Amino acid sequence: MTLHAALHPADGAERQMLFEALDVLQPRTDLLLLDRGYIGNAMVAALAQREIPFCMRVDARNWKCVTAFARSGEAERVVRLEAPGEQDAHDYELMRTPTTVRLIRDVTPSGRVRVLMTSLLDGRRYPAASFGALYHQRWRVEEAFKRLKHRLRLEAVTGLDYLALQQDFGAKILTDNLCTLLSDLDAPHDERHASRPNRVYALGALKPILGACLLRVRRCLHSLVGVLAVIYQTRCRIQPSRSYPRPPRKAKPHFHLAYKLA
Repeated sequence: MTLHAALHPADGAERQMLFEALDVLQPRTDLLLLDRGYIGNAMVAALAQREIPFCMRVDARNWKCVTAFARSGEAERVVRLEAPGEQDAHDYELMRTPTTVRLIRDVTPSGRVRVLMTSLLDGRRYPAASFGALYHQRWRVEEAFKRLKHRLRLEAVTGLDYLALQQDFGAKILTDNLCTLLSDLDAPHDERHASRPNRVYALGALKPILGACLLRVRRCLHSLVGVLAVIYQTRCRIQPSRSYPRPPRKAKPHFHLAYKLA
């Protein structure tokens, strides 16, 4: 589910957007999962100084210590990163102090090696073997982006002014959250571990009546019970260690601005 969302200019940097969203996280409580692209001494120092636990994927070409660890064959190693640069420390209001992190080697079922960096240094409380499954949870974020951008056509707006953008943006995120809640509402606890909702089917089934249900249209409210029953019967079985290779990159489908959606 999307708990925080914000609109930024098209020429904005993703790292700056992340810095602005850090205030939403709860220190020492929330765990931030990051993919490649947000790395750097300044980002690591900012998370450590804000006491926000994190786990991120890193490349060997960005730090010498990561390169040495990747070549060592070790399962994990605690390293000390240099303090952020003077300009980064000034821009992001950081202390120029080194940061201690833990590097973990994660091997995927296909044999691919990934290096993960985390602030969770306690090896007994947080075993290295558990970080592969933890990092895999980030894929749900990618699936949420796909639903918003493609299934709900987030970039196909109904107007070009800022108010129309805000309305479309908020309405589609609310729709996705409501669909998520309703599609997994009545599943027993044991069933949730063996299967997951088919969110694509759930969105298609709820889309014709969801807006009317929010307006408390009686006919749609009565039909909601039957729709939820059908959604519950179309759950997808969870297959452990199953992976889907990423297809070749293609151009994103952008709809013409004149194409208005009801």
